[in-house]
Amino acid sequence: MLIKLPNGLLDGVDLFNYCNIDELRGKQQNYLANSKLVVNNIGHVPKILGDMVLSFQTEQGLTWKGKIEDAIYKIPSGDIETILIKLRENTYGPRFYYEAICTHCEFHHKDKNQLRLDLDTLELDPLPITEMMTPKKVVLPKSGLEVEFKPIYLKDIFSAIKIGTGSQEKLISESLALSIKTINGQPATSESIENIPISDIYFLSDENEKLKMEGTLDTKVETTCVECGKDFSTKLNPLKADFFSRTGGYLSMSI
Repeated sequence: MLIKLPNGLLDGVDLFNYCNIDELRGKQQNYLANSKLVVNNIGHVPKILGDMVLSFQTEQGLTWKGKIEDAIYKIPSGDIETILIKLRENTYGPRFYYEAICTHCEFHHKDKNQLRLDLDTLELDPLPITEMMTPKKVVLPKSGLEVEFKPIYLKDIFSAIKIGTGSQEKLISESLALSIKTINGQPATSESIENIPISDIYFLSDENEKLKMEGTLDTKVETTCVECGKDFSTKLNPLKADFFSRTGGYLSMSI
């Protein structure tokens, strides 16, 4: 199955924004059943991608010559999620039944047959190559520091899980450092962020939400609660092992 990625792998002047993928087999089911890989972790993700991604290609059909295992750490999270969603679609078909909790009344919609999403209808929101190559910088209003943002990559997702499940002594600074490339031209660290005034920290968080750092596959799902009748939004999380359950039953993230 040949799919288009919302970002792609930029190598010199060539953009490899197409990906040829296989379908899940018994070997990948072993990954998904391995508690050491999936409990409070996403250890199954690089293994599945390493097996299932057959090639990266340009729009003209030029194939990337590097190792697939290296490429999956060079593409943004939006591409990772797109590949995982398309892997499920290529394995089980487009129909996806899911669970969701209403954000208004907290009613748990457990009937998997009521909530259905067709994965092949999800819209791609790509990032133009000109924007991809343009540094995203802001100057902090109080300290005057120049900060350059970066997309989130697979290694950052692993780091975020480690931060969230660890001691959390530096939860804010370490989490924010994942989306920052440099501060005044120097690599961002949690220590350098700790010295930034709190008003600038809030400014950084707000600016990071405003900027489009990477393209995505729009996985926002609108649902009408059967209990209170109000609409609420959820978002698919294809990084979870439950996403690849044959019968669905995956609990969406509230947004």
